[in-house]
Amino acid sequence: MEQKFSNNSIDLQMLRAIIAEHILFQFRSRYLDIHCATARERYELLLRRCPGIVHHLALQDLASFLCVTPNYLSTIRKDITFETKK
Repeated sequence: MEQKFSNNSIDLQMLRAIIAEHILFQFRSRYLDIHCATARERYELLLRRCPGIVHHLALQDLASFLCVTPNYLSTIRKDITFETKK
């Protein structure tokens, strides 16, 4: 089966290359976010990339994705909320 898949058309091979490139780009972006950005910057970036995500995921899941504790994420969200009210 693997042999058949690898011998498919050039179009399919190009599609596979594009998908692999996209996945590697996403992986690199995520790696840099985790290692170079602060927790607040990661949260703000996530909100820009996926604006409605906070309405669909639990706080624990968001915190896990951002590599912070739920308490710290609550603090970040509270700070952002108070800044926008000023």
